[in-house]
Order: sequence, then structure tokens, then C-alpha cells
Amino acid sequence: MNNSKIILSHSGKQHSYHVAKAMQDLGILDGFYTSSYVKQKWIQELLTRSGNKFFTRRFREGLSGEIVHPHWRFELKEILYARIYGNVPKTQHAVYDRDAKFDQYMAQKLPHLSGDIFWGFQGSCLHSLRSALQAGKKAVVELATAHVTAAKIILGEEQKLHPEWADSFDNLEFPAPYEKRLREEPHQADVVIAASKFTRQTLLDDGVGEGKIKYLPLGFEIDYIPYHKKEFKSRKRPLRLLYVGRITQRKGIKYLLEAMKGFDKSEVELHIIGFVHGNGDALKEYAGLFTLHPPLQQYELFKKYAEYDALVLPSVFEGFGLVILEAMAAGLPVITTPNTMGPELIVNDENGYIVPIRDIDSIKVAIQNLLNKNEEERMVMADGAHNAALQYSWDAYAANLAVLLNEF
Repeated sequence: MNNSKIILSHSGKQHSYHVAKAMQDLGILDGFYTSSYVKQKWIQELLTRSGNKFFTRRFREGLSGEIVHPHWRFELKEILYARIYGNVPKTQHAVYDRDAKFDQYMAQKLPHLSGDIFWGFQGSCLHSLRSALQAGKKAVVELATAHVTAAKIILGEEQKLHPEWADSFDNLEFPAPYEKRLREEPHQADVVIAASKFTRQTLLDDGVGEGKIKYLPLGFEIDYIPYHKKEFKSRKRPLRLLYVGRITQRKGIKYLLEAMKGFDKSEVELHIIGFVHGNGDALKEYAGLFTLHPPLQQYELFKKYAEYDALVLPSVFEGFGLVILEAMAAGLPVITTPNTMGPELIVNDENGYIVPIRDIDSIKVAIQNLLNKNEEERMVMADGAHNAALQYSWDAYAANLAVLLNEF
């Protein structure tokens, strides 16, 4: 890659702060353009002391404010709507609007920036990619979620199979212009970054050239997740299963709940941490099969993992599934599907189980396998899960990024 410099652009947050930090540390970041970031070190320190839950997530320790160019105006409407209305369609449409307007801003700015490579993120870079190409820059788009065409097919099927869960789906219905940008971005770019092998396959299925797809798995905040050797003198208590995230059929929640019907509460408990997506009527049928806990802030959740024995995420459509890495780092074996990043690090019966999508019986078998383990076997699985997750630190991401950039 020689002395090429990267212009990193992302509307919103997700994992882009970590990507920017990795590029900064490699000495290749020309500038990071985003909708929100707290630049000033003294304000960062003040917010950290205050314990503020929102603004402390709007900066990354070690990422210099001098190289970050935030434009809060693009995100203000979304922030306001989220505070007033919560997670409703009106708020989601503010996100779509944010992405489109930020993209237009960057497209106009790019011809005047000195970087050699433009690196944008799914949903907020269609016009920026075109502008970068016209300016003679290499154009890169990163996808953390699988391609929208696969989402429409897989989740469309799911909606027909289980119409009672229809209002729980996200990543299915988009405004036409936004769906168009999601479809076209990978085809416009010189290079497409896929965070999982499932995402890579959905790109191939949509006709994106194999040669321009690069696999780069995400990292996670491993230093913040405590791992304690577990003691499973647990024949005196049930197996404690955990489901984390939005309660939506996109994550296969119905299949998990159906599987739970095969177990007595004296054997297995299911704990759900998250908020109900949609009106929740379909969930009421399963009252008594689970315990619902409110959503937690990220670092609070990291501490909670230690209270459970395994994570179950039978996602129908995911892409990556960062919670899989987090739970495994805490020593939780994971039951998940091939439509996540799970196959990249889970070995059946060693640190978790990969089950086919929509397969209730396979979920039951995996849970029963965990239930049958003795104390020593569970400890071995916990260690196996933790050790597998160690490969996905943000330091490992930076090393993989450096190798990948040499292929450009």
C-alpha cells in the first residue's frame, strides 16, 4: 500500500471509532469524518467522571480529536427523536435521513481531500463512493451486516412463515431510496469489506465480484469483559441460558422459545436481556418460559455474562453478531447459526454449537448436550470459548487490517 492515506467516513458510531483508532495507530489515517464525536480531551475526562451513558460512547480513548471531523448536525434529529419517542419507525427514518445527508456532504467534500483511499460504511456512502472514484481515489465500502438482497429474501420468507412476528422484523422494510443505496454500494466500490463469511457469501450471491471482496472480521473490547474460572457445582441449580439483544424473529427468538418447551424450569432457565421489537403480542404466548430483563449499557452487560452458563442466538439473519464474541470472552459457550460469524470460531461440542436456521430440534439437542456435561466438561468448554474469542481483539483487527491493505 506504500504511503497511501485513508479517508474514513461513517455516519453514526457502530464500530467505526475502533477502525479509526486502528488506522491512526498504523499511521494511515488521513482523517475520520463522522456525525458525532467528542473531540476535546478535557470534555472526555469530564464526561467519564460524570458517568454519562450517552456521551461517553461518543469518543474512543487514544483516538486523537485532531484527526476526527465530527458534524453533529446530521445526528441531532435522530438523538432528539430517540429521547422523545424511543425506538419507533419515526426514529429509524431519522437514521436513514442522517445517512443520506451525511453521504451528500462527504461526496461534495471528497474531491478537495488529499487522501488516496476512501473507506465508507454500509448505508452512508453511495454518492461518496462515486465521488471518490471520480476524484481518482480508491473506493472501499465496509459491511457489518449481510447484504440487503439476502435480508429481503431470508426475512421475507420468515415473515410468511410466522406472520404473528411480522412487526418484530428490522432490516426488511426500507424507504425505496435507502434500499437502493444499500443494494448499489457494494457494486460501486473497488473493494468490499465483509465482516463475516456469511456476509461474504451474500455479496457473492448478489453478483459482487469475488476478487473485490475482502474478509476482515471485527474486533471487540476484550479488556472490559471479565473472565473468571467458573465452578459448575450446578446440579443444584438449573442451566442458565442467555439471549441478548432485540427480541425479534430476525434473531430466531421463536425457535428458541419453542425449544424451551422441551425442558422443565428445574433443568433449564432462559433469561432474556433486551427490548421487545414490535408490539410484543407474539411473545405473550410463551409467558412463563423465560425471564425478561431490561436492556443494559454495554459495560454493565459485560459484567452480567458471568451469571449465565451459555448464550443462545439462533439468528435467521445476522451478518456478524458481536454479542457472540463478547459472551465467549466471558466464558460462555454459544449456540448459534451459520448466518452469523459463529462458524469462524465455534467448534461443535468444544466451545459451542452451530445449528441450522429454523431448526428447533437442533437447538434442543445443543441445550441437552450442555445439560449433560459434568462440571469438568463445562469448565473445559468455558475455557475453550474464552480462548477462541481472544483471536478477535481490536489489536488483532489492526494486524489483520495491515495485512489486508497490502493487497489493495
